[in-house]
Amino acid sequence: MRDATEASSSNSNEYHDEFDNTDTKAIWNKNTVSRFTAVPPAGQFRWYLCLFGVSVFISLSLIIAISVTKVNLDGKLSAVEKEISNLTQTLMSITARMNRLDQHGENLQQNVRQLGANLDTLHEQSEDMSFNVERIEEFASQLKCLFNKLNNVTQDQCCPLQWSLFSNHCYYFSDYGMSWHKARDQCENMKAELLILKSREEKDFVIQHTMPHYYWLGLSDERTGEWEWLDGTPYVIDRREWIPGQPDDWRLHGLGGGEDCAHFHRDGRYNDDHCSRGYRFVCKAHTKTVH
Repeated sequence: MRDATEASSSNSNEYHDEFDNTDTKAIWNKNTVSRFTAVPPAGQFRWYLCLFGVSVFISLSLIIAISVTKVNLDGKLSAVEKEISNLTQTLMSITARMNRLDQHGENLQQNVRQLGANLDTLHEQSEDMSFNVERIEEFASQLKCLFNKLNNVTQDQCCPLQWSLFSNHCYYFSDYGMSWHKARDQCENMKAELLILKSREEKDFVIQHTMPHYYWLGLSDERTGEWEWLDGTPYVIDRREWIPGQPDDWRLHGLGGGEDCAHFHRDGRYNDDHCSRGYRFVCKAHTKTVH
């Protein structure tokens, strides 16, 4: 019985021991929880105070950094605005100066054009004066020649007044215009012929008197369709003697037919035109036949 009692007691002790062991190892043991989670009140306050101080420091640092950055940005922005203002003033000054230069340039161009016009006028007047002087000298020479010839004191060849002498021929340069056919007839009435050129030297002499006007000469393709002089001598076209693109026998002038008569252009070269045009003309005669 004692053995049973002892066994029972032994079993009871064994069970109690196991319970105690189990209780001491439980995770919800109060002593264990307090050891890991509990913060003393004074320590917790210091921890919060430290955290607050750090937060304040960081906030102040950020505020100071932002303020300094803002001041720097404001300074840079002010400098940029000042630079822009200076550049704007400089640009306005340059623009105003360019406008003045443009106006000055326009004035200079106008003055140059005016000077050019004045020079052209003076040049024309000078040419007219030179031409008049040559005519006066030629007229005086003709008078002297005719006077000596009338008195039988010279055998020199002379031309009538208002005619020009060149290589045994007299030339009449009209200062009025008429058609090619009328000019031909007018020359015949003066015992002369509408100009027929025989040499380059003769042509150079003639164009000195014709430039810068239009003058008929005795060259036409009206009779045969081929260019020829009034005396029937064939003319071989030399393009260097004609203005560019001529002769072209143009027919859109509204005068009927083509362009069958040749005249001196302003620069001394030939051009074909309608024979009814009223141009000046050149008559040519030998010194022995003209009166």
